[in-house]
Amino acid sequence: MKKYLLFLFALAFGLCACNEKTESFKVNVSLTNGNEKTVYLQKYVNNEPITIDSAVIKNDLAVLTAPVDNPQILYALRIKGRRGSMPFFADNKDVTFVGDLNNPEAVEIMASETQAELNAYEEQLKTFDLQIRDLYTLMNEAIDNNDSIRLDSINEVGTALMEQQDNFRDEYIKAHPDSFVAHYILDGVKQDYPVDQLKEMVDAFTTESIYRDHLNEYIADQMRLEIGQPFIDFTLMTKDGTELVLSEIIPQNKLTLVDFWASWCGPCRHENPVVKAAYEQFHELGFDVVGVSVDQDKAAWLKAVEDDQLPWTQVRDSENKASEDYMIYYIPSNFLFDQNGTMVAKGLRGEELAAKLAELLK
Repeated sequence: MKKYLLFLFALAFGLCACNEKTESFKVNVSLTNGNEKTVYLQKYVNNEPITIDSAVIKNDLAVLTAPVDNPQILYALRIKGRRGSMPFFADNKDVTFVGDLNNPEAVEIMASETQAELNAYEEQLKTFDLQIRDLYTLMNEAIDNNDSIRLDSINEVGTALMEQQDNFRDEYIKAHPDSFVAHYILDGVKQDYPVDQLKEMVDAFTTESIYRDHLNEYIADQMRLEIGQPFIDFTLMTKDGTELVLSEIIPQNKLTLVDFWASWCGPCRHENPVVKAAYEQFHELGFDVVGVSVDQDKAAWLKAVEDDQLPWTQVRDSENKASEDYMIYYIPSNFLFDQNGTMVAKGLRGEELAAKLAELLK
């Protein structure tokens, strides 16, 4: 009897489990010229896309499903074999993509109120993009005609337009402190702001969001890289196959420049002679450089070191560990540390480097 009751209990539990429904929403795809292509539904977790469903487009149609989750989560539709993806907010509601796969920019995302809010913002932003795109055409014409006066004029107009675009974005973010769309927008361009200005903008938000959390984490990390903060140690292999430990190098010099670059980076290669000139001028006074390449191609890195005749120690950050610690989003990037390991300057370009070294080593 006891066994029989246990069996009934297990059966009842099993039936309950089978009947329990997981809430979900659908992503409907209606794309011409997409037949037989695989489409992937992704959601972003910690800013990384994770595939949660896939389907093959048949008769221009496909349906994907996502479980209900945090309504602030960003999703994306990606087509196999195509670069990029189409991001969107769903608000845990059914979403429909309509358009022609051969014209992805015109694909309409019929989605949530949040997506509609983002679409409205991006439509206004697009007016600047179109004007800037037209200027690039004019710039190429001026370059082809060797018309430097015309080129300078176009550059001035373009710079003014980009400033207007940045101001529009800033004003939008400030005007919507309670919208996580504004938080999302700022999270996407956070590298463009000095950390103190970014903190001020985030502190003005009146609601919480996962994007505000991202921003606060970024600010905390950036604060470790402000002038006056100690260096972050790393161990990397030199071009000669020996280990370099930054904490062993810094005490040996009055000033040490940690210089992030790459062989494929045009601005970096342009800056190398500037750093070399500063090295030759101030090395005997206690200045040294540690070049940190983010090259994946070892041969290209070594060739660039040889071609540019760089005399200081070179290491390669092939796994991007040091680059992540130093939050390298753009190269060239550099950090100047004193003999105690305290950052005294960063982002020194052109004449700024020699001027700062002359000031500190006088």
